[in-house]
Amino acid sequence: MNVETLEDLFGLQLQHAYYAERAHVELLSEMADAAPTDDLREVLADHRAETDAQIDRLEDVFAALGRHPRTSRTRSIDGLIESWHEHRSGSGGDPAVPSALEIALTGERLEIRAYESLLTLAGRLAYADDVVEPLETTLAEERAAVEALEEVETAESILKTLAIEEG
Repeated sequence: MNVETLEDLFGLQLQHAYYAERAHVELLSEMADAAPTDDLREVLADHRAETDAQIDRLEDVFAALGRHPRTSRTRSIDGLIESWHEHRSGSGGDPAVPSALEIALTGERLEIRAYESLLTLAGRLAYADDVVEPLETTLAEERAAVEALEEVETAESILKTLAIEEG
């Protein structure tokens, strides 16, 4: 896709977000099933359910713009999936391979940036509420998911510290 206008850029970024959410549904399911703690499993499973609604909202945005939903691959999301597969293959002990929690946080932070960018473009293009409001709702959910994951990260860090001090 040639990007010549802000509308083109918005459309391409919308396709990237759609790809990310669709890929994230599968990734979140796998990660929840393999989560090392109940807290992480719960956060991932809850956000997986939210992600289904986020996909529906993106489809509504495409419809509001008179477009058919299409995906456009992104290297960042493909890289996250690859990191997850490396983690699952047993390379998780390698410090260069991120943990499931780190992968989940990275994915959510990438999605936050994507929605912030889409909202900035939507504002510059003066898009109506039927485009803006679904994106704002999803952005709020992504931010809440990061908060929940960071709470799990903090709890895990405290438990590791206590185990070190006791050991």
